[in-house]
Amino acid sequence: MENKVNTTPEEQESSIDYKALALRLWTKRRYIIKVGIVFVVLGLLAAIFQKPVYTSSCTFVPLSSSSKASGGSLSSLAALAGINLGDMSAGESLSPLIYPQLLSSVEFNRELMRVPLHFKVYDSPVSLYDLSTDPRYRRFTFNAVLSGIKKYTIGLPGVILGAIRGEQPDIVVPEGEGKKRISAFTNDEYEVYKKLMKMVSLTVEKKDGYLTLSAQSSEALASAELCQGALDLMQKYIADFKQTQAKDNLSYLQARCDETKADYLAKQMELAQYMDSNRGVPTATSETRRQQLASEYDLAFALYTEVSKQQLQAELKVKNDTPVLSAVKPVDVPMKKTNSRSKTLIAWIFFGIIFSCGSVFGFDWLRSQGLKWPKNWE
Repeated sequence: MENKVNTTPEEQESSIDYKALALRLWTKRRYIIKVGIVFVVLGLLAAIFQKPVYTSSCTFVPLSSSSKASGGSLSSLAALAGINLGDMSAGESLSPLIYPQLLSSVEFNRELMRVPLHFKVYDSPVSLYDLSTDPRYRRFTFNAVLSGIKKYTIGLPGVILGAIRGEQPDIVVPEGEGKKRISAFTNDEYEVYKKLMKMVSLTVEKKDGYLTLSAQSSEALASAELCQGALDLMQKYIADFKQTQAKDNLSYLQARCDETKADYLAKQMELAQYMDSNRGVPTATSETRRQQLASEYDLAFALYTEVSKQQLQAELKVKNDTPVLSAVKPVDVPMKKTNSRSKTLIAWIFFGIIFSCGSVFGFDWLRSQGLKWPKNWE
């Protein structure tokens, strides 16, 4: 008896006749070659006129101080008095995981896009903001033509939607207290910000505890200047954050120091008045009361001394100008380009092959649905 293999209708439908597909591609080989030649020409043009990309990077580690005050043993006594000295004695530290959030903040990018950069085609430094918004710096290039073609082909739906919605007005933050807390981009700044997000990046190595900042530009020197500008701004913002913490701690300690000083002086006066009024009284009760007042005075004096030390340390932190970031690998000017013309050409050729083969099956499917487009398609 012969064994027959039964296949379900689902299996028959899911099976693909690869031989028939390959034969169909061979039949339409002239069409595939023509489309491929078009993509090769486009790839050559894109490779010849593409802007070089240089990437500059630096590696750094955040610095933090964790030394405690010499009188930290009295923190428990201060806690009994309702004063928290534990947070005051330790140095402030900012988690490296917060740094990427700083890199995407409005005020940070608003300053970064105005960092002057040197380009060979311009006699004086120019910022990315001016380069994108000032008509004096608009130059006719092949990449600009490609961007325009892309905008009105692939990006045409977005252009149509934008025309329907109309130009969005700039967001105006009202004057007053809220302006110190709320920031907003203008429309021009937001367009530059989107470019910056592609040019500047920050990588956090959680395991090893270091960070890598990188910046890209069409020129080597400009990429290094952009990377250094981002690093300097990051140093500034983190230092300002720590300065704010230090000033808040100082204000808190100054108020506590005034309180402990007043309490210390009051206990001192109370002890002196009791000793004056009970001079020559040899009773056990008077001696016990004197010892109680003396103990309260010693505690108040020790607490006042401790808070005074913490206040002095807080004042030193406010005046401290030590860098908060230590560069392990400083910023340098890159010598080689990041992108490659050969890779660009290969990418265009690969995309041309995929597009031409896919369009063959796509046109076949359209004809199978009864459409008479494209014409002369066999």
